[in-house]
Amino acid sequence: MNKKNILIVDDTEANIDILVDTLGDDYEVSVAMDGESAIEDVRTNPPDLILLDIMMPGIDGYEVCRRLKSDKKTKNIPIIFITALSQVEDETKGLKLGAVDYVTKPISPSIVKARVENHLELKQAREELERQNHILQENIHLREEIDRISRHDLKTPLNSIISIPRILLQDSCRLAPDQVELLEMIEQSGHIMLNMINLSLDMFKMEKGSYKLNPVPLNILSVIKKIIFDLRSLTDAKAIKFNLLINDLANNIRVASDCDIFGVLGEELLCYSMFANLIKNAVEASPNSETVTIKLLNKIFETEQVEIAIHNKGVVPLSIRDNFFEKYATAEKKGGTGLGTYSAKLMAQTLGGEILMSTSEADGTTITLTLKYAKIDRTAISESAASNQAISTLPQLPPQLRVMVVDDDEYNLLILKKYLNYPELDIELADNGQSALNKFKARDFDLIFMDMEMPVMDGIEAVSLMRRWESEQSNRERNAIVIALSGHDDSNTCQNCLDIGFDAYLSKPVNSRQLRESILQFFKNQNDNQDTNSKQHHKNQVEIDSDLEDLIPSFMIDKKSEIEQIEEIIIKSESPFLTENSYKIIQKLGHKLKGGFNMYGFKEQGSIGSLIEEAAREHDFQTIKNNVDLLKNSLNNIEIRYITID
Repeated sequence: MNKKNILIVDDTEANIDILVDTLGDDYEVSVAMDGESAIEDVRTNPPDLILLDIMMPGIDGYEVCRRLKSDKKTKNIPIIFITALSQVEDETKGLKLGAVDYVTKPISPSIVKARVENHLELKQAREELERQNHILQENIHLREEIDRISRHDLKTPLNSIISIPRILLQDSCRLAPDQVELLEMIEQSGHIMLNMINLSLDMFKMEKGSYKLNPVPLNILSVIKKIIFDLRSLTDAKAIKFNLLINDLANNIRVASDCDIFGVLGEELLCYSMFANLIKNAVEASPNSETVTIKLLNKIFETEQVEIAIHNKGVVPLSIRDNFFEKYATAEKKGGTGLGTYSAKLMAQTLGGEILMSTSEADGTTITLTLKYAKIDRTAISESAASNQAISTLPQLPPQLRVMVVDDDEYNLLILKKYLNYPELDIELADNGQSALNKFKARDFDLIFMDMEMPVMDGIEAVSLMRRWESEQSNRERNAIVIALSGHDDSNTCQNCLDIGFDAYLSKPVNSRQLRESILQFFKNQNDNQDTNSKQHHKNQVEIDSDLEDLIPSFMIDKKSEIEQIEEIIIKSESPFLTENSYKIIQKLGHKLKGGFNMYGFKEQGSIGSLIEEAAREHDFQTIKNNVDLLKNSLNNIEIRYITID
């Protein structure tokens, strides 16, 4: 085994001889007789431990210690002071500088030997702990990265599994009833798998406490009804019936009707997964031919909360009653993993609620969830339904809008082309970023749907080169709208795309509604400018998905802050000529305004943000100033109307 290396720093030969004799048999010992050479030796050949005298010619031991501890490469080497100074303040000063120990002269060889051995063991233990922490961090990063990659790779074939049945079902009049049922089962299975993929990494984040919740008002009654429908094969096999109860304003309990709404504050995917686990468990635990009762109690007058209880007549085994919600707790269940109730507890806590279980031979088992109440506007739901009916086609679009779809998966290309089969659209396909870039330079496109991960050239690089090429073309009237299609659904990837030059971001699998709304977001009513002057004094109405209602106030504050930052730069300038750095800052802020407004559906404001970004790139001071004023006025005359999109 290699011996540890000890550096002795002392200007007295007699002291050095004693220390060498004491340590030479067990360690490799090197010597320096002044501070400067000691520092040079340490940086050239770092030892495992340093025995350092304080009183030396030139720089003293304190200064040597200070310099070594301020250097990243040497700061972790343990230093033991060996000195004739014996005052408490001398020892305190040495320890404050970073020394691990302090031995006074005359030294005791046995004490020096014992302290050196102890501190080398402590150093080794620290290094091992750091190594383990590093491995742990690498494993965490690897797990997240593998999960992230697998989510993307799995979503690509899932896009076909979910989308193709829906396309075939549009022509259901030609299909036999059993064929329709099989297609619906395939689509349903695809959605279940998608939920599992989306939740895989989210569960890990919940365990770490790093999950970022984006709660919105949610009709949990419709979610529960969908779960009951999805579990019909299991419930039919056991002849299980459901009793779905709800309380009215007078607190009378009655059977829930199709018209009822029961609002909670949550995320649809989390709530679906949580209740699906609990309701499925209740069905499996229930005796055959019995009833599972789900009771939804609105307690807003007492606590601004709701209570949802799921009851079945089965009994939880005694062996797991005390640890029912703990990880891997399971008993008497074939194929059980013990993760269902554990994940439900994690999700409930993440949603700001709590979950409890009670069980007995006499009463069966009840799982009770307490969640935050949210008000849902019934009018908005009915208006949304009418709105969805009204946009079943693509009205008021420019004739032959040129669209390019870029994806390396041939099935995705076929599906996307099918979804975009509107007479107003002229569709062209590309199977990688390089091909898309070549077609882009050869022909003007109004809109591009761009996949992210492709061979030859990925979407990020392709769009970066497209934006650069656009900026070099003096004869172009406007830039193409580019929408990202990605299997990754995290906020960092989304923001990175917007920063690169994408105008919006869609997470796979995408459906026909999302594609249609993306087109309408940027091109609807583009040619309808006849009444512009008459509309200037009226509120500009913008329709926003009601799921985003809680996010809009803080979003508008952020956007107004970005506008104020641009105004501040303009005001501080002494002439209509800004510095290069100021133009770069405004260009970045303009891009954030464009990306943010477009992402949330503020088309007009997004266009103005784009003009600010372009003007900053061209160093056009007056255009920047004019558009900042225009953007402020548009925000002062905006009316936001929230609609619910099924």
